[in-house]
Amino acid sequence: MSIKFAENAELSTEQSFAKSTWLLACLGPLVFLTVLILLALYGAPEHDDFCLAYQNVRYGAAQTVLAFYTGLSGRMVPLLIIQIPAAIAKTTGSSILPAYAATLIAFAILFVAGSAFAMVRMWPNVRGLPLLVLMLGFPAAIAGATPSAHDLLYWLPGVACYVPPGLVTILILGECVYAIDRERQFSIQATAWAAVGGFLAATCNEFTAVWLVAIVAASLLARHVFGQKLQMGDHVVIAAAAVVGWLIVAAAPGNAQRIATVGGSWDVGFAITESFMFFLTDLRILLLSPSLIAWLVVVVTISTAISGPQNQNPSREKWLAAGIVALLLGACCFEYFLHQLITGARLVDRAQNQALILIVFSLTLCASLLASVYRPQLRRKLALGGAPISLDKQVWPLLLTAIIAVSLYFSTTGSRIHREMATFKPFWQEAAARDRLLASRPDQVVDVPKHRWKPSTLISADITSNTGCVAQYYHNKELLPVEPPSDGSR
Repeated sequence: MSIKFAENAELSTEQSFAKSTWLLACLGPLVFLTVLILLALYGAPEHDDFCLAYQNVRYGAAQTVLAFYTGLSGRMVPLLIIQIPAAIAKTTGSSILPAYAATLIAFAILFVAGSAFAMVRMWPNVRGLPLLVLMLGFPAAIAGATPSAHDLLYWLPGVACYVPPGLVTILILGECVYAIDRERQFSIQATAWAAVGGFLAATCNEFTAVWLVAIVAASLLARHVFGQKLQMGDHVVIAAAAVVGWLIVAAAPGNAQRIATVGGSWDVGFAITESFMFFLTDLRILLLSPSLIAWLVVVVTISTAISGPQNQNPSREKWLAAGIVALLLGACCFEYFLHQLITGARLVDRAQNQALILIVFSLTLCASLLASVYRPQLRRKLALGGAPISLDKQVWPLLLTAIIAVSLYFSTTGSRIHREMATFKPFWQEAAARDRLLASRPDQVVDVPKHRWKPSTLISADITSNTGCVAQYYHNKELLPVEPPSDGSR
């Protein structure tokens, strides 16, 4: 009995230590995401922000949306979101700077929360700290690999048009895959939120509705192939909601003017080849990203360590993984093609962020499914010292801790933040000084110094863009951008 008691005590001690090491594994992505969220405190509005801000102050939210809908764009939800800082500043009688920072922080938290919820739905059989690692690791992997952290987190027009629809897309995709893999049916609640979310997401840009309809169609096809109940009505409701949202965007009178401003005739053949090559280039860069590689290692490790569902079907999971890859490639190629066709230019960074969210989530699904299929082989390969892989063994969270921390430190975003860390505060001080200067000179022609400090994480365009919108917001007669004083402090 004493020997058995000693063995149980040793096992309990090992499991307790494993929990502590899993907590350590959470620390890397938690610190990384916390830094990213707090950097929003240094955020400042740019050109497009002011074009909606001054109209909001003078005419209100509804009239502003109507003016842009008829004159520039049908993206209804982003047009409302971008006005939030101006509405807060107008209501509180304060500067737009703190309102803008608060809005950015709120959407950064929403990005993390939405990404984390997608992981919760994806791994219902994982609990405790390993689940927390997944919840924090997924948004950290996306933020680490993004081509532009500025457009993902710190510029409201970039955030509003692409991050919310990206989150809605992966949640609907995850719900479809989960239902098929576990042989479950959509609940009334799931269908309702997917329809509402799909409608709102479709009003954010011109291609999200196509993604959602493709996902719903693929879900119906997969259910038919695997002999599952189709739930045709639920799928039709979700797809119809997305189509209605797309019609609102497509019917906007302002689209014609917007397309005319970029000009040029549409060359379909050139758009296909150019967009496809650009997508392949971006995909290659992403697949070599340290944060993505480390994240997939985490996914495979945890998926291998846990036990599979009772109704596991390896053949079905292989086909699901193949279908997800096909759907992913089709969706991203369509986004790149549509942008190239309409604008004549390669897909901009802010739109690439939505593709990034879909790619990382889709690869996560595939890695988890394939790890489940090849679990016995992977357990033999990953056995250390003859001991099988287990979430209760402290060696695995320790290894994952090192992998996650190193990958995020050397990620695209992590490296950029290291380089620019010393410039964030001076940039914000210049932004605050500019805000005070413009607010103190109503009805005057104002000489506005350009930024000397321009961290790419926080700024993409200086005062030289849309000076008319900025002047109208501050009630200035005219703004004249001038070179900043050279005092040798830089």
